[in-house]
Amino acid sequence: MTSAAGPAPSPSGLAPFGADPSRSVRAAITQASVERAFTILLAMAAVGLGAVNVPNVVGQLRYLDPVCGPVLAVALGLSFVLVGIAAFVPRLAQPAQIICAVLFLAALVSWPFTVREPIPATQVPWPWWFITVGSTAAAMGFAPWRATLYTALAPAVYVVIRLLPIGGHAGVTRALLDGVYTAILSGAVLVIAVVLRRAATAVDAAQATAVRRYSAAIREHATEVERVQVDAIVHDSVLTTLLSAARADTPEAEALAARMARNAIDHLEAAAADTPGSAAPVSLTALRTRIASAVCALAAPVRVVESRLGDVRVPAVVADAVASAALQAAVNSVQHAGGAEVDRWVVVEQRDGGVHVEVGDDGAGFDVRGIPAERLGVRRSIIERVVAVDGRADIETAPGAGTRIRLDWAPGAAS
Repeated sequence: MTSAAGPAPSPSGLAPFGADPSRSVRAAITQASVERAFTILLAMAAVGLGAVNVPNVVGQLRYLDPVCGPVLAVALGLSFVLVGIAAFVPRLAQPAQIICAVLFLAALVSWPFTVREPIPATQVPWPWWFITVGSTAAAMGFAPWRATLYTALAPAVYVVIRLLPIGGHAGVTRALLDGVYTAILSGAVLVIAVVLRRAATAVDAAQATAVRRYSAAIREHATEVERVQVDAIVHDSVLTTLLSAARADTPEAEALAARMARNAIDHLEAAAADTPGSAAPVSLTALRTRIASAVCALAAPVRVVESRLGDVRVPAVVADAVASAALQAAVNSVQHAGGAEVDRWVVVEQRDGGVHVEVGDDGAGFDVRGIPAERLGVRRSIIERVVAVDGRADIETAPGAGTRIRLDWAPGAAS
């Protein structure tokens, strides 16, 4: 027994190669998700630290220039608000991050020029409380090399300020410890941002490649299915009609050839006008009637065995494929199994929620492995036609032992 089955377009509308990666597959890390996460975290840090340290900043304004000091503090505060707004308006994220980073660095570098009198030794310059916010904003808003320079420059400037009397004259040890702590924290943020961004970019590229390959596979699969359908139509409707017409030497044979020619024209017109999913499902009773009407026009009698059918309906594309494959099996039997003395039958049954059709005879039989590759009857018109709708075709035959061709389709049977 020889069987054939394989992947094909699902009549239920599901993708033939599994779920579409562009729809059902959601990567855990993407460029957009990383940017979104960092934008939200930066907004929370900026707004939170800004609100908490407002009293500390206001308390140091009396040591600063009455114009430049408040202006820089208010400008930086407004940039924090902009960063917070950017959490809800993604297109503002990068501009807000750049503005925040630039204003913080301006406030830090200009500290020696805005201080009128040294701050107490127990205090730290107010930019210290926001140095991590500025470094994180730089890591998110700037290119990696610019962010790296920023992360190195900000702690260095702060160390210098802390060594000066206007910065609290903290001493070398305290200033270096603060600078190293700031550099480590800012550097960690920068490394995490760069690594996650690169990983997200790689994930996005891999997903885009998967979608492109999936689309190419879909196109190739559709082309293959179309080729199988065209080959089957040509063999069933055109070649068979031409052969019958060439052999017609009696009025009955000529009438049969003419009828086959009309059917072939109708078949080609229907195939050209067919729209997937436009036809209603077909009942098994209607399917059996269709097969019976087709085989009764053959040159040799074919019995249609009565069987009890349920109320199962199959998709129209499945009914077309099964009916056409059954008719081609009967045609092959009439042409090759022997004359009218051969017993031929067709059985249509409900099975596994789908349909089972058997076309058999007790005639000459044949060797499946001996079918030439250029012959399309069994391979294209029967096996591949049923496989194309997620069905299965089994052929049981041997020389002198008759032939049984079984066609099966059940919903969800494709793997």
